[in-house]
Amino acid sequence: MLTRFNSLLRNNYAIISNYAHMTILQIVNTFFYLLIYPFVLGVVGLEAFGLYVFFSSIIAYFSVIINFGFDMHAAKVVSLGDNYEHSKILSLVTLGKSILFLSCVVLFLGLIYSFDIFKNNKELFVFCFINCVSSIFLHSWFFQGKQKMKYLTVIQLLFKVVSLPFMYVFLEKADDIYIYALIISLANVGSAIVSYLFIYYKFDVQLVSSSTREVFSLFVEVKHFFWSAAANAFKQKSIEIIIGALFGMKVLAIYDLANKIYSVPSLLVSNINAALFPKMVGLPVGLLAKRIIIIESLLAIVAIFSVVVFGYYVVDILSEDKLIDAYYVAIIMSFNIVTYLVVGACIYFIFIPKMMYDLVFRNQIVSFVSFYVICSLLLFFYESMYSVVLSMVLAGFAEILFCFYQIKKRKLLSQY
Repeated sequence: MLTRFNSLLRNNYAIISNYAHMTILQIVNTFFYLLIYPFVLGVVGLEAFGLYVFFSSIIAYFSVIINFGFDMHAAKVVSLGDNYEHSKILSLVTLGKSILFLSCVVLFLGLIYSFDIFKNNKELFVFCFINCVSSIFLHSWFFQGKQKMKYLTVIQLLFKVVSLPFMYVFLEKADDIYIYALIISLANVGSAIVSYLFIYYKFDVQLVSSSTREVFSLFVEVKHFFWSAAANAFKQKSIEIIIGALFGMKVLAIYDLANKIYSVPSLLVSNINAALFPKMVGLPVGLLAKRIIIIESLLAIVAIFSVVVFGYYVVDILSEDKLIDAYYVAIIMSFNIVTYLVVGACIYFIFIPKMMYDLVFRNQIVSFVSFYVICSLLLFFYESMYSVVLSMVLAGFAEILFCFYQIKKRKLLSQY
């Protein structure tokens, strides 16, 4: 049995390594913010920190536009293509992101001069927007397709560690939330640029001449992924915007802590599908899809249980029981892990291999519409942050039902 186990590890080392480093990268990122949370919150206060979270949610929309759903398609090209195709897709994506970034600058300036909340906090909003530059140079899909996520993990970890001393030195009062936003943005931009240069030197990739016609052809090819990502981001970030607008920035800061607690166990399991994808993209994995969904459902239950058991102690350590609502919100949010894993398995191993990109988009439309309908109804009867969070979870369950319905209707699993 030991020999068989060792053989299994050797045969799947790339998958295991890729999953481990993707997970480590995201967990380190989450733990980084949890580590500095008591200090930052103690210095700037709930109100200022909530405003930062609110602005960051707005900036996330710009990031979705710049990334434009390139990741899945580009990772597939890298996992299957040769060196020239790697150079071509990287060049096309970089040019496409640069064009989209310029359009976002115009939209950003329009927001600043159109709404008082942005105009009155212009410096903070600008420092948050600087983070969008990282989207141009960060191509995590390349490392994912190459199954070399360890390099990106090390680069981003180094920049996170380097940024820590600056926070403890320069953050002294509530107004320093601007400095906090600038440090975070510069660390992200710096790591993105270094990772971009690393791709060229490590993997012998060259810039290839690309026309705008080729870029727009790529836009058309990945448009379903973009609309899917846009709908998902709009739904996810709308939660923060709705909570901030209806219940204030202090309540939004509580939600942000809950989101960080929920993120730790969810990240432990959420990268499984992404890690398996490059290895299995060319294989008829439909026969394994059902088994994968069952196993991942069980993993989701374990993740939910971990939030229930350990979440309270995390809140107590970080806020001395002052933000206890964050614990209950985190428990509700943890049920979304089931959606992330099950829907992800359906997309990665059933819809994408069969080139059914439209189902990826339609799935997010179902989630998007479900969220706003359910949220409107719940807020009408019970105006609370809990109504908004519960709406997110129920919308996720609607995604699962949609995926299962499409699989059964089209007999997708029986076609292998």
